[in-house]
Amino acid sequence: MSTNNINQFVEAVSQAITDAGGQPNQFVGDGVLALFGLDVDRTIACQQALRAAALVASNVAYLNHQFTTEVRDPIQYGIGIHAGEAIVGDIGFRGHTVFTALGDSVNVAARLQDMTKSLNCKVIVSEEVCKTAGLPAEVLTCTEVEIRGHDEPMEVRTAEDPTVLASLLEPAEPSSEVEDGKVIAG
Repeated sequence: MSTNNINQFVEAVSQAITDAGGQPNQFVGDGVLALFGLDVDRTIACQQALRAAALVASNVAYLNHQFTTEVRDPIQYGIGIHAGEAIVGDIGFRGHTVFTALGDSVNVAARLQDMTKSLNCKVIVSEEVCKTAGLPAEVLTCTEVEIRGHDEPMEVRTAEDPTVLASLLEPAEPSSEVEDGKVIAG
């Protein structure tokens, strides 16, 4: 894959995040950290993160179609979505600061994303996000996973096809209430 293809992938993912109401935040290699809930309540933020996952899947499918003559293997991806409190703001030193989020919820989202490989799925969503977003529990595969740094296993939901997530959500209603907790998708 060329740097041009990677940039197209990052652009497609970032566009999906933005279209769903989130903010692409950090780019590490070909990975993207997205923030949701910076200016909406927790329920809307969780729904936005799930919609973003569905849009990412659609955008990557389109890219894979475009790249059929350029890239030998289709682009593979994994999405981890978790909700929780985070430290959000400009982090760094002197003139080298970056707006980002830090905390356990960010780490959990990254670990869930990494687990998509071993669980053979495209998206892992924490039970916290599913409940907060109003996602029907019975429609996604439920499993417990061990999260490094946590004493207790975490219940998560997995999906091979993230595009189904958007169809499982009730239409989002606008809200002016803002909660302190942020939703992190990695």
